Amino acid sequence: MSDGAFPPVRLFFIDNIRIILICLVILTHLAITYGAVGSWYYKEVSGVSVSAVLLTLLTSLFQTFFMGFFFLISAYFIPSSLNRKGTLLFVRDRFVRLGIPLFVWVLAISPIFGYVGARVLGAYIGSFSTWYTTVQPTIHYLGLGPLWFVFSLLVFTLAYVAWRMVRREKVQGISGSRNFPALPTILLFAILLGIVSFVIRILFPIGYEWELFSLQVPYYPQYIALFIIGLIAAGNDWLIRVPSSTGKICACLALAFAMLQPLLLLTVNCSAGDLSPLLGGFHWQSLVYSLWEQMTGIMIIIGLLWLFRERVNHQDPVAKAAAADTYTVYIIHPLILVPLAIGLQSLLLPPIPKFILVSALAIPLCFLIAHLIRALPGVTRVL
Repeated sequence: MSDGAFPPVRLFFIDNIRIILICLVILTHLAITYGAVGSWYYKEVSGVSVSAVLLTLLTSLFQTFFMGFFFLISAYFIPSSLNRKGTLLFVRDRFVRLGIPLFVWVLAISPIFGYVGARVLGAYIGSFSTWYTTVQPTIHYLGLGPLWFVFSLLVFTLAYVAWRMVRREKVQGISGSRNFPALPTILLFAILLGIVSFVIRILFPIGYEWELFSLQVPYYPQYIALFIIGLIAAGNDWLIRVPSSTGKICACLALAFAMLQPLLLLTVNCSAGDLSPLLGGFHWQSLVYSLWEQMTGIMIIIGLLWLFRERVNHQDPVAKAAAADTYTVYIIHPLILVPLAIGLQSLLLPPIPKFILVSALAIPLCFLIAHLIRALPGVTRVL
């Protein structure tokens, strides 16, 4: 928009995408619970099996885009909010919305949650004070858990505010009016992002965490890049200007890339559970995987933007409530998923049917509890 104002019509399709993305977060953590490769508070199934491979394929497909998409969407609305509120009010609001949940999670929720879980699973029998001062720091350090995203978003946002202050300009985004990128430009961006990811993963393979903050360093090239793209998109209204032809092509390419995913397993000794050449290091498999991951993720993001704008740009009361609750769902979902999975531990089902059943219970339960929490007086100021 030429005047740099926030779009007058609410972007229902973006709200709906956020609902889908938070559901994918829940599904990812439950998939890890029931056998997929990854780190999570509670894992009921471990080892190499067909179900573990299938669930890992699912989570790795989600990983290509869902958290990067969150960063892009979050960044898209930052410049207009900063323009409207001014620097001081905007920064104060960010510390309230992002800083308070971080503070409460790190100092209270994470240690209590970790302690109770360890006691229930029989992994720890000591006192809470010993856990809090000795055990917790050696396991989770600051205990960010899933709030690594909130921490990263706060850091990225403050960096953008500082950049704006240095420039001393009131602009909607990083750039002026530009057309939506052409397909060759999109593909080139995805390829370059894949190469950068490969280089980073030579030293920091997938699975590596910066222990102090529990940050998945190998994925940060995409997170940083898409946050910046979100800021640029804000100045050009790109999220609402995806050309139909580009959106259709990207959606088709996303489907094609996703169908190629199982072939990546043929490049490693999957039967022995050795995925390390795909995960990083100076291996051609890591380069191929990094390129596939970024090209797939970027195609999915653009395809979803086009598809939801064209087909799901409306909202009923349930979707409206769910969209408002997504941030709260993100914060509280570990507190629901882990007890639910432990409570259903004795239910004898194969991993994939159990994953489907628990997912069907967990998703509405997370949204219901989040909605009840936000109904408490004063909570919406933060959540």
